[in-house]
Amino acid sequence: MTTTPDAPRPEPQIPALRATARLQFHRRFTLHDAAKIVPYFAALGISHLYASPLLSAAPGSTHGYDTADWQRLDPDRGGEEGLRALVAALRAHEMGLILDIVPNHMGVGPHNRWWQDVLAHGLQSRYARFFDIDWTPPDPALKEKILLPVLGAPLDEVLDKGEIALHFAPRLGGFMLHYGDHRFPVAPDDTRQILAVAAADAPAHSLAEWFESSAGADAQAKVSAVFAQGTPVGRAHLAELLDRQHYRLAWWRTGDDRLNWRRFFDVTSLAALRMEDEAVFDETHALIFDLYRDGLIDGVRIDHVDGLARPAEYCRRLRERLETSRAARPAGLRAAPTIHVEKILEETESLPEIWDVTGTTGYDFLDQVSLVLHDPEASLPLTAFWERFGPSAYRTVQRAARLEKMESSFYGETNRLIDLLAEAAERLAPGRDFTRHAIATVLEAILLGFPVYRSYFADRLPPDAQKADRRVLAHAVTDARRHLPPYRRPLLGWIHDLLRGDLAGLEPEAWGEIITRFEHLTAPLTAKSGEDTAFYRYNRLLSRNDVGCDPSRIAATPDWFHERMQARLDAFPRALLVTATHDHKRGEDARARLMLLGEAKAAWPETAESWFALNAAHRAKLADGLAPSRADELFIYQTLIAAWPLHEAETAALPDRLWAYWQKALREAARHTSWSLPDEAYETACRAFLAALLDANGPFRPELERFVARLAPAAALNGLAQTLLRVTVPGVPDLYQGTEFWDHSLVDPDNRRPVDFDARDKALAETLPFAALATSWRNGAIKQRLIATVLRHRKAYPDLFAEGRYTPLPAIGDLAEHVLAFRRDHEDQSLLVIAPRLPLALSPDDALSTPRTAWNGTRLPVEGRWKSLLDETVYEPGESLAELGRILPLDVLVPDSMATDSMATGDRVPA
Repeated sequence: MTTTPDAPRPEPQIPALRATARLQFHRRFTLHDAAKIVPYFAALGISHLYASPLLSAAPGSTHGYDTADWQRLDPDRGGEEGLRALVAALRAHEMGLILDIVPNHMGVGPHNRWWQDVLAHGLQSRYARFFDIDWTPPDPALKEKILLPVLGAPLDEVLDKGEIALHFAPRLGGFMLHYGDHRFPVAPDDTRQILAVAAADAPAHSLAEWFESSAGADAQAKVSAVFAQGTPVGRAHLAELLDRQHYRLAWWRTGDDRLNWRRFFDVTSLAALRMEDEAVFDETHALIFDLYRDGLIDGVRIDHVDGLARPAEYCRRLRERLETSRAARPAGLRAAPTIHVEKILEETESLPEIWDVTGTTGYDFLDQVSLVLHDPEASLPLTAFWERFGPSAYRTVQRAARLEKMESSFYGETNRLIDLLAEAAERLAPGRDFTRHAIATVLEAILLGFPVYRSYFADRLPPDAQKADRRVLAHAVTDARRHLPPYRRPLLGWIHDLLRGDLAGLEPEAWGEIITRFEHLTAPLTAKSGEDTAFYRYNRLLSRNDVGCDPSRIAATPDWFHERMQARLDAFPRALLVTATHDHKRGEDARARLMLLGEAKAAWPETAESWFALNAAHRAKLADGLAPSRADELFIYQTLIAAWPLHEAETAALPDRLWAYWQKALREAARHTSWSLPDEAYETACRAFLAALLDANGPFRPELERFVARLAPAAALNGLAQTLLRVTVPGVPDLYQGTEFWDHSLVDPDNRRPVDFDARDKALAETLPFAALATSWRNGAIKQRLIATVLRHRKAYPDLFAEGRYTPLPAIGDLAEHVLAFRRDHEDQSLLVIAPRLPLALSPDDALSTPRTAWNGTRLPVEGRWKSLLDETVYEPGESLAELGRILPLDVLVPDSMATDSMATGDRVPA
């Protein structure tokens, strides 16, 4: 009997980056779980899954941004076995994987052996260089020590109460200090002294083994007695022992003032890393490079790139190391690695091409598509209404928040920078009388007017690449000049020269430290004062208060939007396109609904006023005013409109969801309560107010439900328009987990709730025509169908979307302002995209249909015969948009010949 040898298995292939789907991994949703739903994402048209951080994180972490071990995959998230299972499933469907990594910081605590080693050995630790620690700060008490502001009270009080205890840790073979859940290693050199204090002889062999012996047990009992909590002798011995450690325990409230190591923003559980040190880079990234070389990941997403000392250097080094590994990857997986950076770009800012990255993670698109879908005429009336409750100008709110953060969360960083500038002034300008107070005043003015997250002088780029940084700094200096008296201007000019590296006589090392600290300060200061504070205070229109957005602007014109899309195609055609992320303040469809308040620019203020009156009895009278304040009340009304479910069954979870969100917003705003000083009376009053609003038997809830119901169809059109633009403009659309259905989520952790992928898989398999989906739009299947239709077309014609020309198509006719249209063209392939804009005025019915006769005079300047990918409607040259499908004006069309080709590929979905 003869046998036919098995045919060789084809090498796995990685597709070009077409569309990504972001998944959040944790112990309740692991890599094994993701492997099971790969077929669903393949059918949807996704080319790459995009994983949240997978390295070992702090115990119980639900997000993974608190890396504990760079050399191990997190077992809670599935570990290496789970990763290999997921990648096997992806390769079987010719899909790829992008991994989110966090080079800026690590989680600190007993789970981080590098950090614990630094605490135990101080400067002698091989990991001392890994963390951004100032070992020689001005405070002599912290010389060669690390401040640990973790105590619930001053150290003396904690010792008096006996809350710190000394224990032996057999697994570690040394002593540990326990305070609540905290564990601090005792310096190894102190072991003999501890035993000597207890009149016990130290063993010649392993402490762990010795303590298991009878002699060791006796010594341990003596140690416990001598260092006993709550006794004067024990307290004295503990105090002496603490003085000898490489760290100083302190009251948590002292952290902002005295901290001598850089953290992520103002989070003391996250310590910054020194990625500018190549040895640190190599050790932290070794596993990442192994995963890439072995074909287990295909690209990376860089979290908080602005936190790095030298982002350009980091990105270029990362690109170089990944490229070096390409040849060793399995055949078929040797395409260039993708590198996307989480970078907030202001309107006048561009991602530096010298970084050699694929693009941003897409917050800039979130802002751009938001602006074009808002009503430009909303700004004046909504500003006039908001002026009754707060400052009319967002910049005023932001500036005040920056000053507060400089004097609180970033006081230590600001103070250290002032010290360095003052030292430089003493050396280089001793006769100019630049006092420390004057330097502080001028630096404050520069920081308050800094227009972007940061500059990049520390990267020491060529002069041509520094032009943007010089413009940014000049802008800040010009703004500072307007706020400073004339006699401060010489000092302002001197600091300006110093920061841009033009000051004669300044040593390169001294300049490097100053500019690095300056750039390390502006980024977190901008973020914390803006998106984490002012965004919760400036409540003019909350759909504009999201990551990457500028709340001072409400809207932009279609021409402006088209210009930005062309620029995207020219510079970064593979940058990601997002409208929902793990960091968003409100879900993409929640924002789409709130956009309509701008269209209802007259009706919304009247409605809000009626609600103020209706709910006046529920406000509490506190000693310092009413609770909630009118500004906070306006905030919760907009939140209710944004998050109100489309299905009655989902309202049961609202009280807990909304209170968790509102409490966080109130504390972030820090006007009446805050994280550091919670006002229980104010928060209790606000929670009671919210409960009254949600009372099904109260007068307000029916009013709210009627208002949301009137907005809902137009909001759905807004959401579909936003979705259609995201999957068709230049760039790579990113889908945040589960948002192929409607997304009315709020800020984390609300936007990280479990996703019912079974329901989504079932809906994707449905064969209902698109028109039928419009009549049942509330279940979200219509949004999913729109995404799947376009993503499958992207798969069939990847070059059209990756390289295709972008041509705006201004509509002609009475309803032209309600249409946003453009073409994509590549060789003989074309696509026509038509999206609705400002839909409230179109009065869509509950099946999302707008009056067809209204469109009779509106058309697009196109030639040839076009067929809809959604429902096969044919659009002829010169016809009015009334000839399009059921949902007007939303469609995506191809030339008739391409429509036939698309059907032949099998990639079409039911019409």
